[in-house]
Amino acid sequence: VGGLLIEIKMKLSIGAWVATVLLASSCNGFVTNQHSINRQWVSSSSLSDHVAAFGVSDHLRKKSGLLRMAAGSGEDATSTMSIDDIMGELRGHKDSFNIKMEKAKSVSEAEKIRVEYLGKKSPINQAMSYMRMLAPEDKPKLGSVVNAIKAELEDSVAKRKEELETLQIQSQMETERIDVTMPGLSRKGGSGHRHPLSMTMEKAVDIFVSLGYDTVTDIEDSPEIEQDYYCFEALNCPKDHPARDMQDTFYLTENLETLLRTHTSSVQIRQLEKRKPPLRIVAPGRVYRKDDIDATHSMIFHQVEILALEERGKLNLGHLKGTVEHFLKEMFGPDIKVRFRGSFFPFTEPSMEVDVFFRGKWLEVLGCGMVDPNVLTMAGIDPQKYSGFAAGFGVERFAMVIHDINDIREFYKNDRRFLDQFPHFYDEGIVAMKKGEGRTEAAALPVSVEKETDSVAKEEQKEEPKKNKKKKTPPAAPTEIDVSKLDIRVGVITKAWEHTEADKLFCEEIDIGEEQPRTIASGLKAHYNAEDLEGQRVLVLANLKQRKMVGYPSHGMVLCSVNEDGSKVEFVEPPADAKIGERVMVDGFDGEPASENQIIKKKMMDKIFPDLKTNSDGVATYKNQPLSTEAGPCVSQTKMANSQIS
Repeated sequence: VGGLLIEIKMKLSIGAWVATVLLASSCNGFVTNQHSINRQWVSSSSLSDHVAAFGVSDHLRKKSGLLRMAAGSGEDATSTMSIDDIMGELRGHKDSFNIKMEKAKSVSEAEKIRVEYLGKKSPINQAMSYMRMLAPEDKPKLGSVVNAIKAELEDSVAKRKEELETLQIQSQMETERIDVTMPGLSRKGGSGHRHPLSMTMEKAVDIFVSLGYDTVTDIEDSPEIEQDYYCFEALNCPKDHPARDMQDTFYLTENLETLLRTHTSSVQIRQLEKRKPPLRIVAPGRVYRKDDIDATHSMIFHQVEILALEERGKLNLGHLKGTVEHFLKEMFGPDIKVRFRGSFFPFTEPSMEVDVFFRGKWLEVLGCGMVDPNVLTMAGIDPQKYSGFAAGFGVERFAMVIHDINDIREFYKNDRRFLDQFPHFYDEGIVAMKKGEGRTEAAALPVSVEKETDSVAKEEQKEEPKKNKKKKTPPAAPTEIDVSKLDIRVGVITKAWEHTEADKLFCEEIDIGEEQPRTIASGLKAHYNAEDLEGQRVLVLANLKQRKMVGYPSHGMVLCSVNEDGSKVEFVEPPADAKIGERVMVDGFDGEPASENQIIKKKMMDKIFPDLKTNSDGVATYKNQPLSTEAGPCVSQTKMANSQIS
């Protein structure tokens, strides 16, 4: 027994020695029992023999094969490893990966396999640790091989995941299939109905169809992605036309040639090019403007446009007014009061805005006018032979007025409590809606969505005596729009040059007392030379949004006086002693200037500028009161009398 124990102990000691040999195989030499052993003695074959002799497992013996040492002698011998051995091992991992990936049944399972074979601790990445064992000429090959295998496996993962996702969708479609032949279940409180905007637009279109108008809705004839030519140029708005300042446009290309249409008027030009008059069309559609979203404005909304064209003399302003009145009475009821006001649109002349007296106040609802001859000419139609009229309105605006809605955002929330208040409009008409017959009980007050309260609060509200109920505070009166809303500043042109891409524009830098000069584009090339502008003192309307005028950023407008036929344009000048940056005021109009957004949203320029004129002495006035600085009144450059200021 004692001899057997000694033999076992010796074998265990020798086994430990063999393990030490394996761990130290990458070194030039190693020391055991304090004796230096030459590495030449431990060849790959003798090592394998020793491993076998002492009962080391086949797995360990295979590992030792990958750590084969080069034959050599002395301390200069280095450990090497064959690139073929490593590639063989990598091929094995690759084959194993392919087998597992093929069997993967879900995206998550495929991801686990990816991590196993391509993660930080994966055998593919660990293969780079063999680099130090390779001969110098084989080291570049290893990196190339590993990267190629990783790329191949990653590509396989992506393809397999895509296949599994497709299979998952197909499976869901099979298991979640809806049988459309089964009887439907009505919603609580009744069946579904059209959206109030859809009903409003359909009602309007049907009225014009009954008058003989053709509906244009095809994507080819009414595209929402439009060309600058159809949206502006062909509608009498060339690239340097100041009316473009009125539009906030979503451009889709850097050359500003492709955009999201800002109005459905572009449909007119496409129809005029495609069809010969006489014609009558109604074009409903979605339009886009870069606007701040608030209670009355949205970046996406809907318009309806009409165009009627006949031989010259068959259509006049009276026909336009009659058509508009008929339409509004169909929409608002036969007793509605309508009024027309003069206005300006680049594509109609004369132009009008139309108001209705509804629920005790006048409300603007649409714009219209006779088609400008320039528009017909651009479309290839002789304005001497044909004439006609056009009109357009916002669907959201109509729906808000008709249903007494005070926030345009309610239309887009898809809130059932709001939408269920409009069970009909198109089928049963506007008269019922005006009387409140079409609304549910939730809409007894002006249409809005009230926040839900708990049952206790509701009961307390019911028990509250009527005498304790507070009267609602009436809304504040609307702010008066007058010249005080314009921020007009004294400035001086410090630099001016001709716009390289616009025939009528100057590019200017104007000092108005700010840290940096304002960049402004002015259509004055027909009236001044660039060299004459530098040092010129001017009045600048400063609270306008910055716009790009044919690529040049224009932030403001220079005020000029213009004679009746537009042949003469000249600066309105401040007094010589006026301070740069001083605000120009009008006696009796002392309000604060409006924000840049308010100027556009409330169309303040349209309401203020008609009253900006020069008097008989050439003095700039607003409602006969002079525009003044502390140094005195502002005067047209040559004292041009009785001219419009713009």
